[in-house]
Amino acid sequence: MAQTPVGFYEVAFGQRAVYLRVHGLASMNNCLCVRNFIEEALRAGQSFLVVDLAECSSMDSTFLGVLAGAATFERKGEPVSVAVVNANEECLKEIEGVGLQELILVEPKPFAVPPLEFARLDEQPSEERRLAMIRDAHRKLVSLSEKNEKLFGPIVVLLEEDMKRRGMKSG
Repeated sequence: MAQTPVGFYEVAFGQRAVYLRVHGLASMNNCLCVRNFIEEALRAGQSFLVVDLAECSSMDSTFLGVLAGAATFERKGEPVSVAVVNANEECLKEIEGVGLQELILVEPKPFAVPPLEFARLDEQPSEERRLAMIRDAHRKLVSLSEKNEKLFGPIVVLLEEDMKRRGMKSG
């Protein structure tokens, strides 16, 4: 039985940035749509992502890995900028806990998101795509530091073994 996502996401395009609003829990169960949206927007030429965490209750390591993937995305050798705004103390601890503040701008002051037309992202991944996204997000975290390798390396190994056992692509 599939788990129901606890959180959801909204997105909008501004003049100079793509905006992502996180509502509730940002987790492995609901963030494949975020990764897909971000990758499409970046491939289409966007280079600045603003992540509004004002309504975010918490983030798991998979979502943090998705943010790390966005922050290290390169298009034609040009880097992408990622800013996190309106983060509560819990979210700041989670970001700092994996060293993500080294890759992204964390705005400490309250930030007023422009009045844009936001659209909700829907999550409907297959189990294979969901597991591959979780694995890839954790691989990205592992690449950031030795501390993360110790924390998340075993998760990557377990996911790869599980995927292989199920006959899924684990490479």
